Amino acid sequence: MSQIDIKELFDESRFPTGWKLASVLIYIPVGLVLVLLRFLIGLQLWLCATILPDCQALRSFLRRGVAFAFGIVVKIDPDGEERDEQMRIVVANNISALDDFVLSTAAKTVTPSPSNLPDSLSNAFGWQKMDMSSKDALVAEIKRFLPTSTVGIALQPEFGATNGHKALLKFNTWPFGLESGVQPVVIQAWRPEFVDIRLTSIASTWLTDVMWFMFVPYTIFTVKFLEVKRNTEAECLARDVEKEIAQLLKIQTSTHTVSDKTEYEKRYIMEKVHNRSSQNSGSSGSPIVASSEMQRMARQVSEVLPLVPHSVILRDLLKTRNVDVTITNILDGIVTYTPEPTASTATPSSSRSISPVSSSKTGGSGCASLTFQERKAKMIAEARERYIQKHGLKDC
Repeated sequence: MSQIDIKELFDESRFPTGWKLASVLIYIPVGLVLVLLRFLIGLQLWLCATILPDCQALRSFLRRGVAFAFGIVVKIDPDGEERDEQMRIVVANNISALDDFVLSTAAKTVTPSPSNLPDSLSNAFGWQKMDMSSKDALVAEIKRFLPTSTVGIALQPEFGATNGHKALLKFNTWPFGLESGVQPVVIQAWRPEFVDIRLTSIASTWLTDVMWFMFVPYTIFTVKFLEVKRNTEAECLARDVEKEIAQLLKIQTSTHTVSDKTEYEKRYIMEKVHNRSSQNSGSSGSPIVASSEMQRMARQVSEVLPLVPHSVILRDLLKTRNVDVTITNILDGIVTYTPEPTASTATPSSSRSISPVSSSKTGGSGCASLTFQERKAKMIAEARERYIQKHGLKDC
């Protein structure tokens, strides 16, 4: 597995550059009309699913309506294997918010979902309502479902969409423990060059991605079935399927998981909010004004971290509203700052109390061998000791 930077797996923006961006701008009026028409069609589909009794004819009609409403065309790669109906578990890579519909159309499968839509409309999307409160509950639901159903289960072990250009997220192993054999599937998609809007972007929501499906003229999905893989060891089976799918997509595997994606999205959003706050405060040209309670909390943080500028502390407190969270953000490096210069009139005792923090911040020789968590714990302990000495709390 290649250890590439996780940000390479996702697009920050879904829009193209250069002449393609100009063509998107020209296309906007047409796209907005399409969104309106498709929204009205989607509303009628929902009404039909709600009013009419559930039957196979209605489900077929709704499936075609969903494909039209979102401009989805599904093609099966003739160079791939045939769909093996004996394999009840189908696994695929994850590239968009509507992969479930694509797999349902091509492989005649359903995907577990907590959806509360009418049964006929859920089926049209390729969803099967199941208990997804925990992994164990979901596994139990799938094992109860398979013996009583004629359709298979489609799972995407990445459990998070990527841009499909750099690497896959590491496959989770539990889908490969449901049965000893699975049929891998490779999903690829493309949109017309003059509206080359990406399928997803970092921190985007399911609803946002679906709206862009309605905006573009069409999205063509290609589904390629691979040879059935069997192995009683779930870990080995997961790694074999992961490697084969990556090779066919001409991308790499990685050690990044969906949890890493979630953490990266959180950091990305926080950085965007921080940058926006910095720009707003810089453009206003006025200092941050906060309530007396916020100023009191800022002084508490300053007593623990005296080298952090007051304005930096106050800006983060306005977002977190919590002293402990702000201290953690500063110590973890989420909040960046330029240390305040120490006053030349500082007393010898205060200089001695501050010096350990300074040395730990700059990575002095005494702390060079310590881990980040150890340095963080040391800084907190030293800051607490200074606070106790300052307020005479030793006997408490």
